[in-house]
Formats: sequence, C-alpha cells, structure tokens
Amino acid sequence: MKRLPNVENMRNRIYHRGGPAQQDRMIRDKRWSLNHALFYSYQGASVRRIEDERFARALINPNKLKQDYDDKIISIGYEYGYRPGTVFEWYGTGTYWLVYLQDLTELAYFKGDVRRCSYIIDWIGEDGQVYSAYAAIRGPVETKINYIQKNGISIDTPNHSLNLLIPKTKEALLYFRRYSKFYLQGLSEGDENICWRVEAKDSISMPGILEINATEYYANLDEDDVEEGLVGGLIVKPIEPEPIISEIQGERFIKPKLEYTYTFSGEEESRWQIDPKYPIEKVVNGKTITLKWLKPMSGEFVLKYGDYERNIIVESLF
Repeated sequence: MKRLPNVENMRNRIYHRGGPAQQDRMIRDKRWSLNHALFYSYQGASVRRIEDERFARALINPNKLKQDYDDKIISIGYEYGYRPGTVFEWYGTGTYWLVYLQDLTELAYFKGDVRRCSYIIDWIGEDGQVYSAYAAIRGPVETKINYIQKNGISIDTPNHSLNLLIPKTKEALLYFRRYSKFYLQGLSEGDENICWRVEAKDSISMPGILEINATEYYANLDEDDVEEGLVGGLIVKPIEPEPIISEIQGERFIKPKLEYTYTFSGEEESRWQIDPKYPIEKVVNGKTITLKWLKPMSGEFVLKYGDYERNIIVESLF
C-alpha cells in the first residue's frame, strides 16, 4: 500500500513535535520553551551541583523573600539529576541553595522550591571523622527572655528556637538525634558561635530532606571546640595499646586460688618451665598447661615453653 506524501509529511511532523499523543507534544513544547528561556530569559542562571561539580543552566524565579529565609523556584532539565536534597551554587551571586520540594505536576523538566543555605554545620561522626552539611535556616524568632529569679539574682535560660533543613544522608541521620548539639557561627565578624540542641527532627515528610527543630543551649567550653564549631572537638580519645602477640595463649592477669589454662600455638616440641620458687601448682598435658597460684597474695612470674616466654601477673584477691 502506497502512502500519500502529504500524510507521510504530517506523520513525520507529529513525531518531530513529540509523538502522536497530545500530552507528549505538550511536554515537548514545554521543554522547548525552557531550553530557549535558559539563555534568553532574565531569570536564566548558571548553577553548579555540589555533589558532582556538574555545570548547568537553569531558571530561578522568585517565590518568597523574608528577613530570615529566602525561597525561590528552580526549573532545570531532568537529565541533570536535581532532586530534593540537592545542594547547588548559583554563579554570580556567591550563594548556595538547597532543593527541598518538587513540583510533581511539571512533567517536561524538574521544578522545585529551593531555599538559600547561609550556614555550613560541622560535626564529628561515630568514626571520628568530621562531616559537613549545608543548612537552610529559618529563625530564631523569639522576642523575649526567659529567666529564673531567686534571692534577688536573675539567671537567663536559653529559649531561642531554630528550624533548619539539611540534606538527608546516613551520617546526618546517625548524628542529628534528640538532644544532639551543634554550633552555628554568626555571619558577621564578631558574632558569637552559639550552641543549639536538637529538640525534634522530621526525616519522613520530605524525601531527601532532614528537618530539625532546635533550641538554644549551653556551650561546653571544656569538651567542645567552640571556635571550630565542633561538639566534642576537645575530647582526646585514649590510644588503645596494641595487643600482645604471643605463641603462648592465655590470660595475662590471674587471681590466686583459681585455675588458668595456657596453650602453646606453635609447631615446636618442648616442655613447660616455671621457676620452682613460686607457689604454683601445675598440670601439664602436652602443649597445654593448667596453673593455680596457691598463696593469697599478688605476684609475678614467667611461664616458658622452650624459647618462648609470657609474663603473668597475679592480682590481689581484694
């Protein structure tokens, strides 16, 4: 069957415009409009995703501008991988932004709400490593001081509250739990580094986002590195001694009147030796020996098997 030229041209034009479905053609036209607006619109901006340093063009339109937070709307192609929890740099402004909501009704490209990140929060993880997160903060909002007065002395109690959004990562979820502390340094020179304590967190409502509500708290000058904003940054962990590797396996510290068994793990064949001056009862079975310190007093002796030695310390009963 021969196709008519005009019908074939119409078919090709429809597929070029997005496909036979009307919605597909609308999506294609909407994306085509975005591609042109990225370079010719007043809201066109250059952005760089922090996760992989990838450069892209996007539309950033105004949304809400308040004294304690700045919200805008970003439009960018799906191929750049933007999603709730993505942090990006807006070139030309020197600012960083966090994507915290996605408009699922937009099918042609990614569209979502972003909030400016004014701070970076540092903390020490369970593995001892220092982790950081960009934080979009709203607050503090209190206009009063809570205080306790007794015997003519007034003591102020911290009462400022704070709401912040950070990307939801494994490290953040492990650290930011109820009563965890963190520090925020003021933006101007001379501002104090304030300690905050987590009162509640929400890791469910917004995918990719961890929302934290915190209250002002007391700084611990003995344990926290306040200048660097690290909770527990001044705590020096003791260095664990390296385990003693010996061919003679058994307890190093023993108690009087109790039996202890030692085994030689090497391949050499020899015999057990203990200075006979020590009050020790022993039972030998090949490469295994069972010992008992007979007197109720502390002491120290050397257990030998051929050329191998092991110092054993007898602790007091009390």
